[in-house]
Amino acid sequence: TPGQPVYVGAADARYSHDVMVADDIAYSSDIGSGFFSVIDVSDKTNPETLVTQNTTMNFTHNAWISDDGNYAFTTDERGNAYVDAYDITDFSDMKRIDQYQPLETAGRGVVPHNTHYYDGYLVTSWYTDGVVITDASRPDNLVKVGAYDTFSGPDGGTRGCWGAYPYLPSGLVLANDRVTGLYVFRPNY
Repeated sequence: TPGQPVYVGAADARYSHDVMVADDIAYSSDIGSGFFSVIDVSDKTNPETLVTQNTTMNFTHNAWISDDGNYAFTTDERGNAYVDAYDITDFSDMKRIDQYQPLETAGRGVVPHNTHYYDGYLVTSWYTDGVVITDASRPDNLVKVGAYDTFSGPDGGTRGCWGAYPYLPSGLVLANDRVTGLYVFRPNY
């Protein structure tokens, strides 16, 4: 029953800040360890870590996978960090193929929080930079195609846009700013 979940199994004993699961593979953002883990969860009683991959700033906050499962996109929740793009077609030889940060505020301590893959685009909450949309149809060349700054204060830190959710059937994106409230967008991808 929903109010009384039954223990089935556990993966490696380390702190996982965020997890995304697709096709019996879990992508665990192991923030304190500085990497994301790829875990086979097809046997729920015995999850098996297949590989780990360090991210640029070794503070993996979130990871999201492309619809085809060939690419992973990650954030490190640190000032001046990037959204990283990885080719994960071969788990034994994953490669970072690009990284992105808004050029307008590079070096000002701006922090990426969460990124989500939506139909060839990344919708990312960037705290004091608001919501940033990048074209990820060519993951080796991430390009900013849209943005809305929800926060009018100084750059850097963790005030501002905490989350941007692009999966509503209507196509709307919901974004929440820790200081200024809720925003509803209809992006023109």
